[in-house]
Amino acid sequence: MKDLILSLNWHGTTDTSSLTGLVKTAYSKAVEFSFQPKLYFAQFAQMKRWDIDSKDPMPGNAVSFTIFNNLTVATGALSETGDPTAEGMGKTQRTVTLYEYGKLVTTSRKLRTLSFANIDLAVGRVVGDNMGKSVDLIARAAFDAHTGSSYISYASGTNATAVLATSTLSAAKVRYAKNRLSRNDVMKPDGRYYIAIIHPDVAHDLRAETGAGAWRQPKEYAEPEDIYNGEIGVFEGFRFIETTNAKVASNGASGSVDLYSTYFFGYQAVGYAEGIPPQMGMSGPFDALQRLMHIYWYALIGFGELRRESLFKVFSASSVGDNT
Repeated sequence: MKDLILSLNWHGTTDTSSLTGLVKTAYSKAVEFSFQPKLYFAQFAQMKRWDIDSKDPMPGNAVSFTIFNNLTVATGALSETGDPTAEGMGKTQRTVTLYEYGKLVTTSRKLRTLSFANIDLAVGRVVGDNMGKSVDLIARAAFDAHTGSSYISYASGTNATAVLATSTLSAAKVRYAKNRLSRNDVMKPDGRYYIAIIHPDVAHDLRAETGAGAWRQPKEYAEPEDIYNGEIGVFEGFRFIETTNAKVASNGASGSVDLYSTYFFGYQAVGYAEGIPPQMGMSGPFDALQRLMHIYWYALIGFGELRRESLFKVFSASSVGDNT
């Protein structure tokens, strides 16, 4: 009799299968976001802003950067009684054109009300990340536009098709890039080192070849604020900046081998003109029931080449890249 009662109680258990309507999937409000790189290329551009008060530079569709040429060296002795001949100054001008850039996300009131996630926070984060990456890739385009055989090199051969899967960036190529900048008397941005922007795949090969002991870690700098975004260390006269924003041309090398760009540069390689700085904002609602909300970023900016001799690029493959 006792065994019969226990059996009846067990078979009468109320569980999730008998009350399915009361069980719902739960969602966490802690929404995760895609990983995004920070500003890497843009942080090194020489900046000029519109300044209505000082009129420098004057408002317009483009901003001009003026570079004064050097005088000829004075190695001859002066006459004791005669005046030296005056030499006229020369200049070179580079123009950077301003363009509008931006991105918009529109949400409805119903979505903002019923969503389990904080939509306003999520949209702000996503739009902000998009602004950062977009501006940096706009800046990179100015670095990529730099051409000419005197300012580029390949890990093997003399063109992209000669770069094989085994043609990785070597320490010798880094030293060669240093020579190209030094022989042109290019100034160092911080007075001590040039800058190199490198993809993580290429950095993997370079550090594997040279050994970690050859690098000076950023923590050795006296002031933490002196560290650039993405800085991984110093090698052969360059402060290396690692970022996935460095260009990778799919199948750009021999066959199906990806082609990586590594950028070596000094002072004033690229100019940055700013009419309206990159900024986020909120607009609307403009519909009759005031349900729509717009989150956007907007900028009136431009990037362009300043000193051609200040930038040198090396194209290579990577052992951990897509080479098939």
